[in-house]
Amino acid sequence: MDVSPKNAPILLSDEQVRQYVVNGYVILKPSVPTHIHQVVCRKLTACLNEGGNPGNNVLPKVPEMRHVLNSPEVRGALISVLGEDYIEHPHRHCHHLSPATAPATDAKARTDAVAANCHQDAYTPLGRPRQHYSRYARIMYYPQDTPIELGSTHVIPGTQFNQGITDADRAQAIPVDGEAGTVSLTHFDVGHAAGLNTVNQPRHMVKFIYVRAVEPVTPSWNCLSRQWQPPQDVQAPYDLNLTWSHVWDWMCGKRDRYHSFRQKNILSAGKVSQLVEDLNEVQEVNIRLQIIHQISALSAEATDAIPYLIEMLNTDHQAIRLAAIYTLGIIGQPAVEPLIASLKESGVREEAHSVPQPWNEGAILMDDTAFALTAVGSSAVEALILALDDTSEWTRINVAFALGELDSHAANAVPRLIQCLNDKSHRFVRTVLDALGSICQNVPTFVTDISQFLLKEEPSWEEELHSRRWTAQDQIRINAAMALTRLGQDAGAAEDVLIQALDDPCGHVGAFAMDALRRLDSTSSKQAIMSYLEAQRWDESIRQDRLY
Repeated sequence: MDVSPKNAPILLSDEQVRQYVVNGYVILKPSVPTHIHQVVCRKLTACLNEGGNPGNNVLPKVPEMRHVLNSPEVRGALISVLGEDYIEHPHRHCHHLSPATAPATDAKARTDAVAANCHQDAYTPLGRPRQHYSRYARIMYYPQDTPIELGSTHVIPGTQFNQGITDADRAQAIPVDGEAGTVSLTHFDVGHAAGLNTVNQPRHMVKFIYVRAVEPVTPSWNCLSRQWQPPQDVQAPYDLNLTWSHVWDWMCGKRDRYHSFRQKNILSAGKVSQLVEDLNEVQEVNIRLQIIHQISALSAEATDAIPYLIEMLNTDHQAIRLAAIYTLGIIGQPAVEPLIASLKESGVREEAHSVPQPWNEGAILMDDTAFALTAVGSSAVEALILALDDTSEWTRINVAFALGELDSHAANAVPRLIQCLNDKSHRFVRTVLDALGSICQNVPTFVTDISQFLLKEEPSWEEELHSRRWTAQDQIRINAAMALTRLGQDAGAAEDVLIQALDDPCGHVGAFAMDALRRLDSTSSKQAIMSYLEAQRWDESIRQDRLY
């Protein structure tokens, strides 16, 4: 078969996208010849035996994997969940799993071993916020047959919305096994774990990261119905239909992200006070979810429930928190002022710490109020703009995040966000850069403001923030380059700076700068890319005994 990227992408169906929204993953079977996987497996083994793990360089070390990534099934799936202009992130990694030194012989021991491995991935090089919308996705590829006994990756369905993994979540991990060539497409934040390898051979799983470039304006999959309905195969443990339908409507490009929910849930009169009383009397999660969903069906009539819903944020069971977030969102404008007040209270608490406690340079756990304000929609924008002046760094970070999650709904915030780029907090500036890249409105006014960060040196940002020795300055430049990449041809004024950024000492910056130049599609940008790639070319036929 022809394994070139010219073959038309095979888009996901409605049912597959529903599974992705609910369970956090789908399984793909790329139409790639068997010998490609055999070559990949052999080269990975040789590479790991000779010089250790190549990290981000695994693709140029084993370039045959491009046939998998460019297959119609994988490209179509990535387009389906991230949009046609998706970005390939420079982070890749081969997860090599050696046979266990003392293989577990009983099922419980194997289950315990998987549970101990369960985690949500960190972002790289430094932290980014965990997100509900489909902005980051992960490809996991097996180049060899991978039965459960070989240590297949396990996934925890439905945990892509979680702000952490609990023991109850770990107990829900299920194996994703498959023949050579099997690919899993997952939401970046879904919990997962390596299995236990009880076979006398190594297991390879290669991970690739992809990023959404632009706000969805229409379904990017093979969509036959824009009305939300749960998939036939629901593996998530709790009914989060309000959250799922909201994310689906966002992926469909609907301006009203509650359109599907409103269509299916008749707004009937009801006593909010009685529902709140019932909510306080029960402990069982599923029953509480049912009550909250009844409150959400009342929409703007449920204003009396606002303080009770806000109390659930950040501290309650994760499923309850999600239901509360999106119920506050559908209540709308009346929830904005109390949500802003609650966010400011969180900001005051975090002022006691030199670095906000939820800020972690692996993954950042934004305040639940920020997600709720995003869910409210455009009617929250003016209050969020005003809150950018808050004295608390943590409050301002969450406000900028919420504005970015609102995409073009937050266009009016662009002038104020540009001013915020002068802030000395690298955490705030990083969040603002991401927000501007998401909003993508009034672009001519901020291309220069963003591009100057590719060259700017701020001494206070040179502190190493991670064991891998990345600095805030590195991540600032990465976020700036990513924002310009997302702007496409609108970033034309930054071309000269992007060409200089190809030589940035942080490889992530150069990778995003090259992608941004590719999207400019000018003669000079293409010449710069070719010159850069020609110098980077690697001759795979060279060995120690044959240097030329």
